Amino acid sequence: MMIELFELRGANPEHLFSPYCWRVRLALAHKDLPFTSQPLRFTDKQPIEFSGQKAVPVIRDGETAVNDSMAIFSYLDAQYPQKPLLGDAVSANRARLLERLIFGALRMPLLKILVPRVFACIDEADKEYFRTSREKALGTTLEDFADREAGIAAFGKAAAPLEGWLKDQPYLDGETPAGTDYLIAGLFFWAWCLGEQPWESGSAVDAWFQRILKDYEAQHGPVVRAA
Repeated sequence: MMIELFELRGANPEHLFSPYCWRVRLALAHKDLPFTSQPLRFTDKQPIEFSGQKAVPVIRDGETAVNDSMAIFSYLDAQYPQKPLLGDAVSANRARLLERLIFGALRMPLLKILVPRVFACIDEADKEYFRTSREKALGTTLEDFADREAGIAAFGKAAAPLEGWLKDQPYLDGETPAGTDYLIAGLFFWAWCLGEQPWESGSAVDAWFQRILKDYEAQHGPVVRAA
């Protein structure tokens, strides 16, 4: 039975933008594992009730359900050991540390850029839920939180360590991509799919992203972007 990936969609079912779901898409592509997509709106909770929680990404592999992108990476490595994502226990812990440091530093600047774009691209049925839940978490309105210029400036500073690292090697994990690359690249796909590119064209970070994007599109076709 083919793996099912339950993931977040916009108003267009083919517009997939969640950074956490993109992590899993990239991981499945890395392992050459065929899968079927089950795109869900923010308010579509019933289809993933079988997993025991309410958030995507979720994969269903036969009778096994796994949620949370890091847990999915670990499951895929255990069940399908070809082309490891996280490697041994030491490598996996280092990947988790890097993910927390870099992902955390990049997420908030991107959120300031992308919140209006997410709101614009989602289904009308999701907008009240998105506004209410995000404004509660942020402690302010979406409009007051959004600040594209400040977000781009903060993103540039947060991405500087990545730029230096990627000037010395093509991928975060070395000569070939692996789990750490996909854990971080999910954020870049988030921006890319929402029509933004807050990193400089021609930079080492851009070259890294374009390599991952090209490899993915070679397997699964063009990525749908917002206008």
